[in-house]
Amino acid sequence: MNEHYTEGTVPSTLSFKDRIPYQYNMVYPSFDPQDRVTFSLAGEWKKLRFRANHNWSMHARTEDWIAKTEQEGFASYSYNDEGWEAKTLPAPENHLTGKEEVHAAETYEDGVWYRKTIHWPEAYAEQVVTLKCLGVSYICDFWINESYVGYHEGGFTPFAFDVSTLLKPGENLIAVRIDNPPWTTRLDTVPAVNNDFFNYTGIIQDLYLEVVPSLYISRVDVVPLTLQGKLQMEYVLENRSSEPVTALIKPRFFTTDFQSPDWLKSPKAKSICKDEVPVPTAQATTVTLASGESKKIKETVTIEQPQIWSIREPHLYVLGLQLYNDDALIDSFYTQFGFRTLATDGPRIKLNDQSVFFAGVARHEEWPEYGRTASWERIVDDLTVLSSLHINLVRTAHYPNHIETFIALDRFGLPSMAEIPLWQFETAHYEAQERRGISYQMWREMIFSSYNRPSIAMWSTQNESKDVTLRKHYNETLVHETKTNYPDGRLLTQSSAADQPGFHDPSMEPLDVAGWTMYFGIFHGSTPYEGTKHFIEHAHNAWPDKPIMNTEYGIWSNADRSYIEKQVEIYQDVQLALLEKATVTPDGEHNPNGYVSTIDYWTAFDWYVNHNQFYQTMGIFHMDRQTKKPLYHHFVHDHQRLLQQTNGFAYKEVIPPQTLTVTIEQVNEVQQILRLSKKEDLTSANYLIVHVSHFSQPDPVVIHLHSDEGESSFTTYNLEEYTVIPLWRFEYSVQKAVQFVSISHNKGQSLTIEGVYRSHTGTL
Repeated sequence: MNEHYTEGTVPSTLSFKDRIPYQYNMVYPSFDPQDRVTFSLAGEWKKLRFRANHNWSMHARTEDWIAKTEQEGFASYSYNDEGWEAKTLPAPENHLTGKEEVHAAETYEDGVWYRKTIHWPEAYAEQVVTLKCLGVSYICDFWINESYVGYHEGGFTPFAFDVSTLLKPGENLIAVRIDNPPWTTRLDTVPAVNNDFFNYTGIIQDLYLEVVPSLYISRVDVVPLTLQGKLQMEYVLENRSSEPVTALIKPRFFTTDFQSPDWLKSPKAKSICKDEVPVPTAQATTVTLASGESKKIKETVTIEQPQIWSIREPHLYVLGLQLYNDDALIDSFYTQFGFRTLATDGPRIKLNDQSVFFAGVARHEEWPEYGRTASWERIVDDLTVLSSLHINLVRTAHYPNHIETFIALDRFGLPSMAEIPLWQFETAHYEAQERRGISYQMWREMIFSSYNRPSIAMWSTQNESKDVTLRKHYNETLVHETKTNYPDGRLLTQSSAADQPGFHDPSMEPLDVAGWTMYFGIFHGSTPYEGTKHFIEHAHNAWPDKPIMNTEYGIWSNADRSYIEKQVEIYQDVQLALLEKATVTPDGEHNPNGYVSTIDYWTAFDWYVNHNQFYQTMGIFHMDRQTKKPLYHHFVHDHQRLLQQTNGFAYKEVIPPQTLTVTIEQVNEVQQILRLSKKEDLTSANYLIVHVSHFSQPDPVVIHLHSDEGESSFTTYNLEEYTVIPLWRFEYSVQKAVQFVSISHNKGQSLTIEGVYRSHTGTL
C-alpha cells in the first residue's frame, strides 16, 4: 500500500430518478448498436505517458481540480503534440507481443494522455450528440475543444456524455486523461488486489459519437414475463431541445431466423429482422415532453404463440421503435430479445419451466495480440470455439464483457453468468465501497448496458471475497435493489471460495443460487474428489432450498507442460464428485436426489495475469485458441455425453434402478467375479452400484468390466457400502456387451457382495 494513499473522493456517476438511470444529467442510454449516424473515434491518436499522482486522479472533480489539471496544457488547442507518439485506438496502452510467455504483455499501470482532432460536419450542428465509450481503464477525464466534459471510473462498463454543445463545425480537439492505479496500491478501486487477470491501461473498447434528433429514444428495456408471450416494455424518451415537443412512438415486432447465413454477420438487431409480427396489444402512443424532460413509457403486450429462446435454439425477436414528429420519422431503435424464463425450485434451476443442468466453461475476454480490446469478429470466433465444446453455459470471467459478447451469446443460444470485478475483497475494500459506491455503480452499469439479453441467466455479485459480514450486507443490498427497482427476471448469485468461510457461508442467504469455487487438494484441504463430494453434501444440508453451483474447478497445466496430465486427472476427479449430485441426468431424467445445478470449468483459454511472474495455463486451449491440450478430448467427450442428447434439460421421469442378476465367483483372496446371467448393454445407464458389506476399511478397489469379446476396461474406486461406479469411465465398446464384472481389492481386505444394480442417478 502506498504510504501516501488517501481514499478517493470522486463520487459515483450513476443515480436514479423515477427509477430511470441517469449519468451526467442524461439518461444512461442503451448501447445496442444502431443504424443511427455515428462517427467512430477509432484510429490514430497522439499519446503521452506520464507518471500519475493517483490520489490526485481519484480526487473529486472540483473547479480547482479541473483548472490545475488543465495547467499542463494537454487539453488546449495551442499545445503542440507533434512530439507525441502515434497510437491506434481502441487498444491497451500496454505493449503486447502476442506471445505465450512471461512479460509478453507489458505491465503499465499509470497515466496516459490521448489527443485527436476530428472534422465535424456542418449538417450536424443542430443535432444531439452523445459520446459513447464502451470501456476505458481505469479512471478517465474527457475534454472537447478545451471544455471539460466529465469523468468515469471503472474499466469494464460502458458510459456516455452529452457533447452536443461542445462540438462545432470544422476541426474539433478531443483530449483524454487516463490514470490506471496499480492493483494492490489502493483500497478504493474495483478491482483492488493482485488479481489473477491483467490490469490493462487505456481506451480498451470502442468509443464513438452518436447523432440523434433533439427528441429521441434513449433507453429500451424489455422483460419477458411468460412463455405465452406476455412482454413488458419500458422505453425512455429524452427531449434535449429548448421547446416542448409532442411525438408519436410506435412499436413494431419482427421474427428472426437463426439458420440465416447473415445471423452472425453484424451485432445490429436490425440486421436480423425477418417478418413483421402483428401485435394488436402494442399501440402507438402520443407523448408530450417539456424542454429537457425525460419520460418513461411502460407497456405490457402479448405476442401470440411465441417461439421460445432456449439452449442452442436461439429464437429471437426484434423490437423496433419508431418515433414520429408531425408525421415525419425522426428516430428509431432496434433491440433483440427472447422469450425465456428463469426460476429456482428448491435445489433446481428452471429454464423455461424445465429443470436444467448447466455444464459450462469460463472465458477471459482477452486475446494475446489485442488484450481485452474486443471486436465482433473476435467475439464470434471465440464463441464458435466454445460452442464446439458442447457446453451450455459461459461464465464471462470476473468482469462484464463487451456488450457485443452478450449479443453474440443471444445468437448462439448459450446462457451465461456475468459478474462485476469484486475479486477477493477484504474488509477494508468493502468498507471503502460502502463509502464510495463505485461497485454499486458498476453493478448498475453492467445490468443496464445489457438489459435485454436473454442469454444472461445469472448476475454474480463477486468472486472469492473474504469478509463475510460486509459481503452479506452487500449481497442483501444488491438483491433488494435489483428485485425491487429493476427486476429483470434473472437469478442472482456469487462465486465464493469454498474455504472462505465454508459451506455454511451466511452471505449465500439473500441469493437465488449458492455458488462456490472448488479447489480441494489444490488451494485448500482434502483431495479433489473426496473434498468436493463432502463439501457439496454439507452445502446442500446448509442450503437445502438453493441450487448449488460450482463456479470454478480445474488446475493449471504449467508452461513447461509438467502438469499437462495432472490437469486431466483433477478435472475428472472433481467433475465426478459434482456429477454424482447433478439435478439432471445425461438422458434427461430429473434426479430426485440431485442438488448440483451448475458446474463450470475454469477456463477455455490460457491468459495473462497481472503480476507477470507467470502466465496462467488453466485453459483447455493455449492462448492461440487453436492448440489443444490433452484435456480437450476428455472435456468434449464428457460434455457430449452430458448435454448432446438433452441440452441439459430434464424431460422425462426417473427410470428406477435395475437389479442385475449375478453369480459370484471367488477367484482368490483378492479377487471376485460377478458373472451376469445374460449379456448386458450398460451404455444407457450412468452408474453401476455394487452393494458390499463386511469390509474393514474404504480401500480402493479395481473394477473391471469384461465384454463377451474378451475386451476389458477398468477404473479404481474407493470402497463404500454402496460403491457407485461411473460407467462413462469405461470404454464404450466394453459397456455395450458386459458379460461379467471383476473386483480386485487389497490383500487382507474382505468383502461380501450383497447386490449389483444399474442406475441412472447414482442412487437406489
